[in-house]
Amino acid sequence: MDKKQIGIQIKTRRRELNIDQSTLAALAGVGINTLVAIERGNGNPRLDTIISVADTLGLQIKLTLKG
Repeated sequence: MDKKQIGIQIKTRRRELNIDQSTLAALAGVGINTLVAIERGNGNPRLDTIISVADTLGLQIKLTLKG
């Protein structure tokens, strides 16, 4: 899954829960600009930031190492 797909999943779940971006950002402890960038698949957010947003939405992140 790439950054764009992660952003789509986060945005979709946020909308399902009827949470606006500013509320989610506050609940997850991230900046609004960071959340907007994640939802758009832009920037290079830290893994702990993505995990915090996902946890707030009740989503689980699974990592698969390629090698």
